Amino acid sequence: MLIVVSDMPASRNTPLTPNATWLNSSRDSDVGVSDDCQVVDVALWSFVPWDNPDNLISQETEKAVDTVVGAVCLPVLFLLSVPCNVLNMAVFWKQGLSERINLCLFCLSLVDFLHMVNSFFVNVDRLYPPFTEPIGPVLQFIIQHNLVGFRGFTWLSGYISMLIACERCLCVVSPLRSHAVLKTRTTVVVVLVGAVLILAGSLTIGLRWSLICVRDPLTNATSRLVSNSQFYEDNKAYLDVLTFVIGAPQILTYVTVVSATTAVTSVKLKKMMTWREQTSSASLSSREVALTRTLIVISVLYVVCSIPTIITGISVMFVSEFSFRGRYYNFSNLLVSLIELASFINATFNFFVYCWLGTKYRETLRDLLRCNAVLVATPASAKSK
Repeated sequence: MLIVVSDMPASRNTPLTPNATWLNSSRDSDVGVSDDCQVVDVALWSFVPWDNPDNLISQETEKAVDTVVGAVCLPVLFLLSVPCNVLNMAVFWKQGLSERINLCLFCLSLVDFLHMVNSFFVNVDRLYPPFTEPIGPVLQFIIQHNLVGFRGFTWLSGYISMLIACERCLCVVSPLRSHAVLKTRTTVVVVLVGAVLILAGSLTIGLRWSLICVRDPLTNATSRLVSNSQFYEDNKAYLDVLTFVIGAPQILTYVTVVSATTAVTSVKLKKMMTWREQTSSASLSSREVALTRTLIVISVLYVVCSIPTIITGISVMFVSEFSFRGRYYNFSNLLVSLIELASFINATFNFFVYCWLGTKYRETLRDLLRCNAVLVATPASAKSK
């Protein structure tokens, strides 16, 4: 979790107003009492957000959930997700990226891989207790070198998921038109343009944060916190609009499109399967049907994993106290933990869906593993001869 002093949070960049007790419990021995530290006037606040008596849940509950997500779920899912996404990329590469759906699924696996790697490094300090409060050295490095914006990989994953859902919907509803309109070259351009715009926007938003040193005059304890950067102060209006656009509204657009196209695809596929049973013919082959079913489940998984983000976004818009300075601070943080967990699950479990429903995927995966087994065994057998 990032501890920040600001007005507008981003993801787990949690704006907190530190008091004497909190600063004393999170003393940074490496910082020391420095002349450039800002002095915190603790008399301005009667309580800090996590101690608000109107919080829906306690700070202990929120911190327990945060610890489980960051120190248990993330490492386990990271160790599972990385090899799974590597296998996904290998399979789709072998099947041929000249097919647009293979290209999209390859890009999705690559983005999910990068998202999990980035998330692991952002949270790696939490695995080592001395660095968990308030900001560890790895996270300090990320903030100081303006790398916070790489969380945009999770938004890019949603964008590619939307493209996959639209592609499959068009293929099922109008197969002939899909081949005429959706060319592989066009798909490459659409993916690249979207990736550049989304990552450029998220990296620009990441420039709003910088590290500062604060000192409690009562205890003389110092700590590193995250605050708005000078870049943000100079471009506040622009960055606030960009932060709003690249956030909940963007995810809501992806979820709406994915939900609508997946529903249309499901209804159309069911009608085609009924027609196939009655006439013993269909415009889609059995492999196309299996692929379509796989992509429907992938889309449903994405929509389900986006629910915490949608709930948080709607709550922020309509409940003024549902913020990182309001009375529902603990509940806000808990939902952010659930958002993180859902994104980790979405980036990991596609592999198992492919193995479960993708007949062609399973065949290609077996061929890859068989070839690797032969390559590993060949030197040993040659050496024995």
